[in-house]
Amino acid sequence: MRLLIIEDDRDTVAALVSFLSAQLFTIDAAHNAKSALELVETSQYDLIVLDVMLPGLDGISFCRQLRTQNQRVPILLLTAKDDPADRVAGFEAGADDYVTKPYERSELLARIRALLRRGDTELTEELCWGELQLDPNHCQVTYQSKPLHLTPKEYKLLELFLRHPLRVFDRQTLLDRIWSMDEYPGEEAVTTQIRGLRRKLQMAGLTSNPIETLYGLGYRLRSLPEERQDDEEMRKEGNGTLHSQSDHSQSDSTSGMDADYTAAVATIQQMWQGFQERLQEQLETLEQAIAHLTTNSLDPNLRQHAQTIAHRLIGSLGAFGIPHAAELARQIERVLNASTAVLQSESAVQLETLLQQLRCITQRSPIFAVPSSEGAGTRGHGDTEIEEDRSPRGYGDTGNREVLAASSIVLMIDDDPTMLESMQAEAPNWAVHLETASDLIGARERLQSRMPNAIVLDLTSSNTTESGLTLLAQLKRQFPTIPVVVLSGQGDLSKRVEVARLGANAFLQKPAMPSEVFQVVTQLLNPIEAIAAKLLIVDDDSVLLTRLQANLEPRGFQVTTLADPTLFWQFLEVTCPDLLLLDVSMPGFNGIELCQVVKSDPHWSQLPVLFLSAHSDASTLHQALAVGADDYVLKPIVEADLIQRILKRLGQLSDSFTVGKSRP
Repeated sequence: MRLLIIEDDRDTVAALVSFLSAQLFTIDAAHNAKSALELVETSQYDLIVLDVMLPGLDGISFCRQLRTQNQRVPILLLTAKDDPADRVAGFEAGADDYVTKPYERSELLARIRALLRRGDTELTEELCWGELQLDPNHCQVTYQSKPLHLTPKEYKLLELFLRHPLRVFDRQTLLDRIWSMDEYPGEEAVTTQIRGLRRKLQMAGLTSNPIETLYGLGYRLRSLPEERQDDEEMRKEGNGTLHSQSDHSQSDSTSGMDADYTAAVATIQQMWQGFQERLQEQLETLEQAIAHLTTNSLDPNLRQHAQTIAHRLIGSLGAFGIPHAAELARQIERVLNASTAVLQSESAVQLETLLQQLRCITQRSPIFAVPSSEGAGTRGHGDTEIEEDRSPRGYGDTGNREVLAASSIVLMIDDDPTMLESMQAEAPNWAVHLETASDLIGARERLQSRMPNAIVLDLTSSNTTESGLTLLAQLKRQFPTIPVVVLSGQGDLSKRVEVARLGANAFLQKPAMPSEVFQVVTQLLNPIEAIAAKLLIVDDDSVLLTRLQANLEPRGFQVTTLADPTLFWQFLEVTCPDLLLLDVSMPGFNGIELCQVVKSDPHWSQLPVLFLSAHSDASTLHQALAVGADDYVLKPIVEADLIQRILKRLGQLSDSFTVGKSRP
């Protein structure tokens, strides 16, 4: 898939290019509408990511110009302008989606994939050539259910051939589709990548070469043979050398797609270091503007320059995965945008506080990691305010077992050194980073420095059973969304009930094998396939939306939030959610009315709807159920209860459609 990013802030572009390239997209970038138009006229793109505030022709006008030229490529507007009027103008100009900065990278990736699914180049669930399968949503290639480790270029070539069977691609076309404009390879690069791809397919066990060479023309996907052998060409391309599957696994395990993700993270870290110098200059300019404002001598030009800096910081800091810092920049921009009568010395105090917080956050080194290809980013829970994404899933030798994300952190609290040693030995097989604590004091110290994804707690560890239960109660009270697996030598009913009352997510009676413990942790972090579902939450309480998104996305949900119900229909059609969550009381259109609209449309009538409401009276509840609501959740919302209700509703969908796929 080839994407064009149009953005004038080079730091934002650099971060976006690295992030999306790690998702195996081919990326071109333009910094103004003129150069972007030249690229659109000479290259074929599957999607355009377009900033609104561009030098010269603005993004909305550029979008309108493309549509008047009958360009049907999907367009996603990515901007710091969050006014509803700007959203309406964007959609009326022909945009297919509108994302405001700062944004969650996992949400941006989910929206891009949603647009690609709806575009002419359909992002299907799976592409197959016999037992060779490519999953574009997870960026995985398997043969006979065993993973193949391909380089990004090899993966893109295979995906292109599978998407266009029997179509002949010459080398120049492949260069245009697979390599970005910033790369300048010769046609021999295509030959090299094709040779490498064929060799890896051969070593994986394919007896027939799926890629056919048409001499003088190019390459195409061969028709699927019945039982035809084509070893000769495979042998020639492989220089006459055949390798066993074990040789392949050993040689490629450290150089496959995981290495590419790691390289992408390293690239983002380097860009962050380079960005620091420019960031300090920008912060100093903001500081100068605030100083002049304090003495009522703020020059209009300096004020405009400071506004521009704050606006660009929203995008660049958000692109680097620091949304809280980006939100501070947005608040600074809003204060500077106030009318001259309002912008007085009192505003300087507010700006000084915001700038001090911004400096504090940006002085820390954010933890960079590229989200998994599933698009399910995980928020960090450490003592910093910088949010982080988890790195991609590993490819360990785990058979048919489901593997946790490579950066999943599990804290085990146990004073049995033999058990801890066994768990440490087993952890790599599940792609888990295991941290240990031999007593409750050490456990609390660990929890203060970094929050794990899951906790394994031995109730009899070091201290008394009561102390273990006390820690369990504290954990579930402070961090209700973190799964806790309890180990206990006592398995009677009264003990199990006591543990369940305190909120433990799983109970294992000792002795328990390490593989058994990790299996339970895996099931808790990946409850069911439905957890990859797309949710649309509509509520005018932006604080609640932020909190719900923070709690649902680490569970794997693809969450889209909307605070303005007047934009509901556009968001509904763009996101194609698997489940809808509606607030009852909202300005403009209330949740009852929106539910009626959904249920009265044959296209959406089967979409499950959950109401979120502070109204506990029987009349409102009956009214919600009467218009077709599937569930009714009272505020304040208990996230653990909400997740169970969502999973319950999604679990009822298997007979009607597959969760995670776009609706027809």
